Amino acid sequence: MDVKKKYMKIFKKNLYLKREKKQKIIKQVSKEIDEILSRYDDDRVAFNEEMEGAIPHALRLTRENADYIEDMGLINAIKYSSKVPHLDIKTKMTLGNLPVFHLTSGYNRKKGDYDVAKGIIAIGSKAKGVIAFGKLAYGLIAIGGISLGILSFGFLSAGVFSVAGLAFALLFAVGGIAISAIASMGIVALSSLAASGQFAMAHFVKTGQKISENMPGWFAAMANNIGTVILVFEMILLGIAIVVFYFDYISKNSYDE
Repeated sequence: MDVKKKYMKIFKKNLYLKREKKQKIIKQVSKEIDEILSRYDDDRVAFNEEMEGAIPHALRLTRENADYIEDMGLINAIKYSSKVPHLDIKTKMTLGNLPVFHLTSGYNRKKGDYDVAKGIIAIGSKAKGVIAFGKLAYGLIAIGGISLGILSFGFLSAGVFSVAGLAFALLFAVGGIAISAIASMGIVALSSLAASGQFAMAHFVKTGQKISENMPGWFAAMANNIGTVILVFEMILLGIAIVVFYFDYISKNSYDE
């Protein structure tokens, strides 16, 4: 495989743009490479003298040609975020004053902080939105390391309904330690009305040693299937851990300096 073929193969793989824009840029770059190579007898010398590395070249052109997520596509934007130290991009489409998607990743050295993703769907280290996903997440549905929302999932969560390692909820909490005003399920479950777990404290309780009489039917049904509830809980936490790992670790460490 000659220098140009190797170069273009790597270049195409790292150009994160929609098909139409991508094809146009590929043709332009291919033409530029032909012009450079025509001035040299040895393709390798041409590469060392004038050609920008394929990966930084592709990433630079991605950045220069992508003002909005629509220019890349959401999947490409997420892939691109793992290749650069910092990204802050949103959709051109909005609902009210909020973009439909807002994606941020990496540390913003100019601000000296992480950017806050704000959108209908917000994804970033810090995220605020109708659906928010991040290390710190705030929204109607919040998913993250630390989350606050009507429905919240995370390692530490607070909301009306909460699922977390440490879960606080107004109505229903599920977690390692679950605390709620109405109902809780977990290893340690504390509530005013109903609680189920290895250790439970509430008006109605279900533990290995004690089952209260007249427990609400809906809670009894869930308590009798607590194994399934905990399995779902663990899968949710695993999914959160994977995504938090992606946006926190990979976004900071997998790009080429």
